[in-house]
Amino acid sequence: MIEQYMLWVWLGVFIIALVVEAVTQDLVSIWFSAGAFVSLILSIIDGIPYWVEIIVFVVVSCLTLLLTRPVVKKMLKNQIRQTNADEFIGQKVVALKPISKDAAGEVKINDVIYQAIIADENSINAFEECQIVAIKGNKLVVKQIRKEI
Repeated sequence: MIEQYMLWVWLGVFIIALVVEAVTQDLVSIWFSAGAFVSLILSIIDGIPYWVEIIVFVVVSCLTLLLTRPVVKKMLKNQIRQTNADEFIGQKVVALKPISKDAAGEVKINDVIYQAIIADENSINAFEECQIVAIKGNKLVVKQIRKEI
């Protein structure tokens, strides 16, 4: 009795796995799509019990995962890309708003205003000169420039 519904079950698993794969940026469910597709084909053939289809789904999904994931991950590996933002590091800028460990401030580079956070415990007042030491997410990390007397 359950065998007559397995065609729809495997079709549903196949479509859901493809939709999940389409909306994610990482390889998550393509392996299950392959297993569901093979089980879908088996469900069309009369006389194959549903438990055989389930075993085939698990085996095919695991095999495709084990055999292809390492190769595909290596091909799709995110590489560190250098951007022109890296040239900001080391530049001296003027704080437009106060910067402290509790509140981000703002600095301006090339007529663009960026949020800035402090690199150490020393607060930076508005219109005080500071130096960019790093970039953290979309914020510039700055430190106070010590004025030598």
